[in-house]
Amino acid sequence: MKKHTTIGKFIYWIGFFMCLSGLGTSLGSLNYNSFIPNKSAALLFIFIGIAFLLTSNFFKNRTNR
Repeated sequence: MKKHTTIGKFIYWIGFFMCLSGLGTSLGSLNYNSFIPNKSAALLFIFIGIAFLLTSNFFKNRTNR
């Protein structure tokens, strides 16, 4: 995380919370969430969250050597 830019950190945390809320809804710890109404939407949130986590790796500070 120290090597990410501000945009990269923002995208990382959005993806982390999307994935976490999707997992919570699909596993049953969050029985009903108005943001994620059913388990198929939770699966979508998990995949989008993982995609955001992977995308955040493209936003790293450049170091000159």
